[in-house]
Amino acid sequence: MAIINNTKREINAKIVYYGQEGAGKGTLLRYLYERIKPTLRGELKTLQTSGGSLLFFDFSPFEQPVFGGYHIRFHIYTLPGRVNNPAAWKMTLKGADGVVLVVDAADSSPAGRQSVESLRDYLASYGMSLHDMPAVLQVNKADRNRSATTAATAALLELEHLPGCLSTALNGEGVLETFSNLSRQIMERISAESSLKSGQAPLPPSSMAAPEYRASTATLDKRLDRVLERDHTSIFPQPGGDVVEPPAESPPSPPAGEAMTIASLPPETETGSDIRVALADEAVALADGSIRIPLTISLQGQARRFLLKVTVEPETETP
Repeated sequence: MAIINNTKREINAKIVYYGQEGAGKGTLLRYLYERIKPTLRGELKTLQTSGGSLLFFDFSPFEQPVFGGYHIRFHIYTLPGRVNNPAAWKMTLKGADGVVLVVDAADSSPAGRQSVESLRDYLASYGMSLHDMPAVLQVNKADRNRSATTAATAALLELEHLPGCLSTALNGEGVLETFSNLSRQIMERISAESSLKSGQAPLPPSSMAAPEYRASTATLDKRLDRVLERDHTSIFPQPGGDVVEPPAESPPSPPAGEAMTIASLPPETETGSDIRVALADEAVALADGSIRIPLTISLQGQARRFLLKVTVEPETETP
C-alpha cells in the first residue's frame, strides 16, 4: 500500500522496474526521467547496494491535489545490469505498489521465465502476488524482433492476466504508455481506499476554508492520459524539442534523498505516540571498513527510513 504522509499531505507510491540482465531496465528509467520537466522530478541517483547498483528517482505528475486534498508522488526504482546477490532484488521490491516486468523481446532463452519465477518468490516473501497488485508486462527491444507480440510473450511466461506493452527503450516507443498504464492501476487502487474516499484524514486549519478537491477515478484517468500521452508539453517535452518550464506556482522538487526516506518504507507504520526505532534491513559492510545500518524511526504515526553509517575502528589497549 502507498505511504501516506499526513504532514505533507502527500501520497507516495513505489514503482519497481524488474527484469533480467540486458532487458533494458536502466535505459527505460533514464528515458522516462529525461521526458519529465526538471522541476517536477527529483535527482536521478545511483546507490551501490549489496550485489547490485540501485537506480532511482521520484516525481509528482499533478500540480493539484488528486485524492482528498493529497498530492501523489511516484518513486521509481530499478537494479540495472547484473545483480550478483538476489537479496538486492528482494530489498528493492519491499513495499512496492506496482511492478513493471521488463522482458527482452529478442531473447528466447529460459532466462526470462526464470526471472519471472524469481519475481514471484520475492513478492511471496512479502505476502504479495502479481495477481493482486498493479503490474504491467513490458516487452522491450521490439525493434529487434518485429514478430514479437505481448499476447505471445505473456502466454509463454504464464502472465496472460497482465496488461502488456511493446517498447523500444532507445527511441522511447511504448515507454510512456507502459508507465501511464501502471500509474492508472495504482491510482485506481489508491482511490478505492476508504480513508481517502471518505476524507477521514483531517485538513490543516489553513485549508479548511478552501474547497477540497476530490477527483473520481474517471477524472484521474483522463488527467493522467492527457499528461503522459497526449499533452506531453505539460510534463514531458516534445521529442527533439526543449524542455517546457512549469508555471510559477509549480511545487518544488523534494530535497535530495527524500525518495529513499519515504518510498523504501514498509507498508506498515507505527501509530503510537512514543518514538520507536527498528532495524529496517540487514546491515551492510562497506569497502572502506564502515557499516551501513538501515533504520526505521516512527513518531506519532509518521515513519521515516534513515541510513546510519558507522565507522569501525579496532580498540586500542592502554598500558
